[in-house]
Parts: sequence; structure tokens; C-alpha cells
Amino acid sequence: MRKTRLLMDDPIISRHVPETDWFSATSLHRMLRKYSTVYIKPDIGRKGNGVIRVRKINDSESEISYRQTSVRCATKNVVSQLQKIQNSERQYIIQRGIDLATYHSRPFDVRVVLQKPLNRWHLSWVSAKVAPHKDAVVTNVAKGAQDVTITKTLRKLDQRLNVYRVLQELIDVSYQTAQILGAKFPLKIVGLDMAIDKRGKIWFIEANTKPDFRGLRSLDPKQYKRYITAKRLIR
Repeated sequence: MRKTRLLMDDPIISRHVPETDWFSATSLHRMLRKYSTVYIKPDIGRKGNGVIRVRKINDSESEISYRQTSVRCATKNVVSQLQKIQNSERQYIIQRGIDLATYHSRPFDVRVVLQKPLNRWHLSWVSAKVAPHKDAVVTNVAKGAQDVTITKTLRKLDQRLNVYRVLQELIDVSYQTAQILGAKFPLKIVGLDMAIDKRGKIWFIEANTKPDFRGLRSLDPKQYKRYITAKRLIR
């Protein structure tokens, strides 16, 4: 949450950060009045564990989705339903849901990894994480998503977008994000979960200081080699 708050305070990059707040009954109802979908997730977590989606069906009814389960309930009862799902010992944040662009009818987000081996950020890896089906709650590979090269994904988008412009903005926003975070935290590597919405706008979702590289070697051997080289320099 500290990293997200830092980005939300930046006058330029804040345009790419979806509204995010600590989860509470008040913040939930406030955000559901503004947005059709919100995500609730542990402040500290990995691999999509504990992520919950709340989606408004109409003015009085909502749908709560988590893991492989979806439950409908009156919107006024959403908080009590969430209490049955959430871990009472953990802190949660709530974030505006993004209407993600789709590839073969499946939503995806983008993992961007940057490293700073010699006091300058370098792009090491960009790939799409394509959800296993069109209504998946998360796009984590650990939850069945597929790693796909970013160029292949953008060429076959279901939406008609300017692929070159989208890719350029994605990289630019990612570099700006890494620079802002790196100025505040002692980072040498950062994995950014970024999103492209159906209109082509770039969004920051979250930052991970220990990104998972398990799929990179087979997905793109050249990028994997660059990652290994930079990692050795960092050490």
C-alpha cells in the first residue's frame, strides 16, 4: 500500500493508478457507488491468494467472486459476506476494478520487470498473463493463467487499439513508476503488474520486489539471458 500511495501522490503517474484505499465498510460502499467492480486483496500477498472481486449486478444486488466460487447477495450485506471469507488477522486494500483488454476473449494484465544493476533502470522482461477463462478473478500464472509474449498478445487483441502507441506508453509508464519507487525505496529489481484497459489506457496495479521468473526461460530465452546478466551485476 505504501508504494501505491506514493504513486497516487505523483502528479503525472497518478493518472495511471486506479483508486486504492484501505478496506473498510465505508470504503467498500463508497467505491461501489462510483465503480461497477472493485477488488479486495491482502496488503501483503503473492500469486493472487486471497483476492476477492465484488461486482454490482444492479442497484441492490452484488456478486462476490473468489477462488472458483461466486455468490450473489444484497449489496447492503456484502460486508457481512466478506467477513466469512477474509482472514481476520490480515489487512486488506480495496481497488477500483479495471475493464481489462482481452486476448481470445480472455482478460490479461502485463508483467514488466525492470532491474537497476548500474544505477540505471533497464527493462528485463515484458509478458502478458492471460486469464484461463473470460470470468477469471485473477490473472496470476499460479492460478492457471498463461504467459504469452507481449507482441503476440497485442497483435491479436479483441479490441482495435494502436498497438505501437499502447506498447510505447506501457514502457514509458513502467520506467516512470520504477524511477519514483526507486527514489524512495532501495530497489534493484521490481516486477510491475500493469494493465491495459479496453480503450488502451495503461494502469499500474501493484509492484513486487521479488518477481517470479519461472516462465521466462522457455517464453523468451534472450530476455532470460539479459535478466541473468543484470542479476549478476546487481550481486
